[in-house]
Amino acid sequence: MSDSLDRRTASRIIHSLAESGQPPKLGASYLNVGTDRIIQRLLSDYLDDLMTPYEGQDGGGACKWIEANYGNGKTQFLRCMQEESWHRSYVTAFVELSQDECPLDRPDKVYSAVARSIQANPLTPADVDRGRGIDVMLQQLLDRKFEGVLSGNPNEDLKSQAVAWVESSLSATPVESTGFRTSVVQFLLGKLNGNSDQANVAAVFLRGEPHATKELQEIGLYEKLDKSSGFRFLRSLCQILQRSELAAGTVLLFDEARRSLSLMSSKAQKVACENLLTVINRCNSGELPGTLFLYAVMPEFFSEFATAYPALQQRCGPGTRIDLEDLQGIKEIDLLEMIGKKITEIFGVAYDDAPQDAEVLATNLRCIAEQALRQTMVGSGTRRLLVSSWVRALQMFRENGLHALSSDDAEMVIQGAKQLLEASETNAVVAEGE
Repeated sequence: MSDSLDRRTASRIIHSLAESGQPPKLGASYLNVGTDRIIQRLLSDYLDDLMTPYEGQDGGGACKWIEANYGNGKTQFLRCMQEESWHRSYVTAFVELSQDECPLDRPDKVYSAVARSIQANPLTPADVDRGRGIDVMLQQLLDRKFEGVLSGNPNEDLKSQAVAWVESSLSATPVESTGFRTSVVQFLLGKLNGNSDQANVAAVFLRGEPHATKELQEIGLYEKLDKSSGFRFLRSLCQILQRSELAAGTVLLFDEARRSLSLMSSKAQKVACENLLTVINRCNSGELPGTLFLYAVMPEFFSEFATAYPALQQRCGPGTRIDLEDLQGIKEIDLLEMIGKKITEIFGVAYDDAPQDAEVLATNLRCIAEQALRQTMVGSGTRRLLVSSWVRALQMFRENGLHALSSDDAEMVIQGAKQLLEASETNAVVAEGE
């Protein structure tokens, strides 16, 4: 690990784990334990096979459910899939479902959330945050197709080639919404020709933000984003990316970090169910080429929500679900220790003065893992609790010196981490209005 992980990235990973117990936006793969075979199967069966174009035909689409309790690895799994997708030239959107910004009963808000989050493979750590958004993504993809045409000092021949491609090939790419395609073309031509007003108006439209009708009409945009057009825009986004060969395809990662469906009215839940069915059906019918939906949910989704809608329940069979609660062949205590060992390695890269005695560290880790199993929060998993606790323990050893932990010491560390996580959870509940 030390050969591929630099100190700054390692320290950012440790900081993210210490603050929330969650994986960072970049670097989750350094922490991954127990799901490598699942991820590799998804990559080989879908991103490297089903979703790729073949003999002039579009790649296929698919939808998978990622199931686990709160704190038991859903976000970690999605972040690892995001990194692997980037390595294969797919664009990704990591979207946290919430009633405020991305309710499933509002297709227009779902599209907007995707448009704000979507990004191409970040070339630098700074790109992880700065590279988000459909407008930035399109710039980067064009700049990589015509190397340096927007970021460097291109010659006129390269610029002319890019303009010709946008005006001919891209503008003729078949998509459901011609208005969406027009906005992509107008945005990229505005960037290439130095027309910032044109590019900015098209960017606002593409991101699903409020805009002046007159300004849109001046660049040929008449279609409006609303409940009836939201999924059409989303499908058109996926269609234009693969069919134009700007990207290999699209991976959409939806993380139900909170129980957002339970906050909906029964009417809104019904609409959300219909929208989920629409996504699944459109994947199967070929209208979402090269697109993989990964939807991370808690077990209650299947026991309390899907059961109320038979059509949706039928599409939640074993072949569509990935259960992270039961990783075959790995006991939970062993999994916790494996996660802890990964964190210890990263901590050692992050800090020159990290504790070094492997035998004492291993004994202490076992003690923390055993306490984490006993102290698991109600309705939550052990893994986030272990992560937060072990990072706290390593920080304590770094400051005060490494020493053997008693059961009471381990319990104190666990309780401190537990209080931090519970406070974070309470703040999230308040924010969601649950």
